[in-house]
Amino acid sequence: MSERRLLILYGSQTGYAKDTAYRIARQAWRRHFSVSVQSMDQVDKWSIFTTTYPVIFVCSTTGQGEEPDNMKKFWRFILRKTIPYDALSGLNYAVFGLGDSSYQKFNFPAKRLSRRLQQLGGTPIVDRGDGDDQHYLGLDGALDPWLENLWTVLLDQYPLPKPIVPESVAPDPSCDIDYIDEQIDASVGKTELIPGTHLARLVKSDRMTAPDHFQDVHLFEFELDDSTQTPQWSPGDCAVLRPENLDSDVNDFLQQMHWTEHADKLLQIKPRDESIIPKWIPRCTTLRWLFTNYFDIMAVPRRSFFEMLYYFSSSENEKERLHEFTTSEGQDELQTYCMRPRRTIVEVLDDLPCSRVPLEYIFDVFPEIADRSFSISSASAVTPHRVDLTVAIVNYKTLMQKPRVGVCTKWLLNMELGRTVGLRFAK
Repeated sequence: MSERRLLILYGSQTGYAKDTAYRIARQAWRRHFSVSVQSMDQVDKWSIFTTTYPVIFVCSTTGQGEEPDNMKKFWRFILRKTIPYDALSGLNYAVFGLGDSSYQKFNFPAKRLSRRLQQLGGTPIVDRGDGDDQHYLGLDGALDPWLENLWTVLLDQYPLPKPIVPESVAPDPSCDIDYIDEQIDASVGKTELIPGTHLARLVKSDRMTAPDHFQDVHLFEFELDDSTQTPQWSPGDCAVLRPENLDSDVNDFLQQMHWTEHADKLLQIKPRDESIIPKWIPRCTTLRWLFTNYFDIMAVPRRSFFEMLYYFSSSENEKERLHEFTTSEGQDELQTYCMRPRRTIVEVLDDLPCSRVPLEYIFDVFPEIADRSFSISSASAVTPHRVDLTVAIVNYKTLMQKPRVGVCTKWLLNMELGRTVGLRFAK
């Protein structure tokens, strides 16, 4: 065992497993491993049978103990009965699951995956880890000790060639990003549709509940574009939307980050690993487009956000506070400051005025906007070109007594009739 390489594969529905995978990758980089991170459905599935270096699987749980969407194809593949029982006899693997023990099928995808890998002859490096949202430290309550054990075992098999890169050193950015000449043809940056996307036009947006009812429930009707193949859906199927940040929120954020002056200037993105950024993201675009369509600036930041922000603060007081949030001992404080009151990235950055993210690190710091799934409330047999969504509006006050409206909620409520959006279907 001399090849210091790791493959980290994740199945993530809302971004937590993906975030965890990249956190593991940063720790591996500090230990001088060459690392590749991909979703399970991205990887060449057949290559798993010939991989000679360790593979770390990170998967969350969605629905009633189901696999995340970007893990389903991989899972169906390794369930094939034609795969020999010893097909993975050369594979050393580790599995970490993310779930919530208040649900009956707690971490079922991770448990099934671990069992199947072992059935096919794989050798676990360490016992499966079960992250639990119910832990008083959240998922980190199980992840931190699991990682400590993982690195102990791996470094015993792959001794360090030189000292671990200290935590005070920032990891390399995922991308090179540069402003470019405005005369360069911007057609190279046209957005690609995510596979399986249908174009749909909003034709109706009405409140269904009485104005004085405590819950605002809206009906949104979308008319499918006739030029696309008419999809079929069954009762219980979902429509998947990817929301956008509102212009007003993006403008405020860009001003907060002192990026307003360059917000509409073309920039070129050169990923150091093409798997890092989805193919539908244009490689020639603007900051305004990215923070409108891709980055979730209204998300509650995770631990990794503070880990990265630590490197970019010019204030020793801020750095001390940020460092505390990244330690195991500081997780209760992070829960109190950020998680429980649902403090957003914008609000956190307001509290940390000396923290300025360099342009080339934006893909390492800011999370991706997650898709939202809604049960379809119309029948394809009756209205084959119309998709009705009955949506409960997310509108509440945080522990700080600040009003909070969901990102997708705001986007839908502010959408003008006639607007065309991308829509996908899921079982």
